[in-house]
Amino acid sequence: MKDHSTETFIRQVEETIEAVGEYVDLYQIHSATFESGVLTNSTVHEALENCKAKRGWAIGLSVSSPKQGDVLREAMKIKMSDGTPLFDSVQCTYNLLEQRPQDALLEAHNAGMDIIVKEGLANGRILKNELLLKNCDESIWGFAVAPDALALACILAQPFCPRVLSGAVSGEQLESNYKAIEIATLLKNEKSYLLNELMEGCLMSSEEYWKERSTLSWN
Repeated sequence: MKDHSTETFIRQVEETIEAVGEYVDLYQIHSATFESGVLTNSTVHEALENCKAKRGWAIGLSVSSPKQGDVLREAMKIKMSDGTPLFDSVQCTYNLLEQRPQDALLEAHNAGMDIIVKEGLANGRILKNELLLKNCDESIWGFAVAPDALALACILAQPFCPRVLSGAVSGEQLESNYKAIEIATLLKNEKSYLLNELMEGCLMSSEEYWKERSTLSWN
């Protein structure tokens, strides 16, 4: 469990200023959960509000686990002293395999929150999906389509208008990921039937997704 106490937040803000300084415009609480108490700690909320006022930073949170949508909805209820929402953005795991938070993300988008998607390739697991690989065939698109680009395009095509983190570790991977923008436009228009097919055909149980994720080896 993360330490989401007020004292830790204040210390980390000072560390952030020292290390990054003027380049910060968004400060996110990492892995917000019901268990950590950050959603109910009014002292932390006050400190976050003071940070927004003093530093001009947007305030966000990242979420994980099958409870992502529930945590996000609870965070959206938290208001500042003037009645406006405390949180400006959310960073959420969402991909072709894990789609449970979709409705909550759309609600957050409609409320004005910035949506940032992490683990768009499901830690590489989606790249082995047979349905995804089948629909990368050049005969469908008229040009070469890599599975990573198609998987990321399916996220970019969602109605909650996300920004999607790449996760690329090489120039080649980044170039491949970037092609998702072009493919997403097609998925939202003449290839919308294919988007629906992939979303329905790749979906797995959220609980099973996170159980499988917990067994992965990390480098």
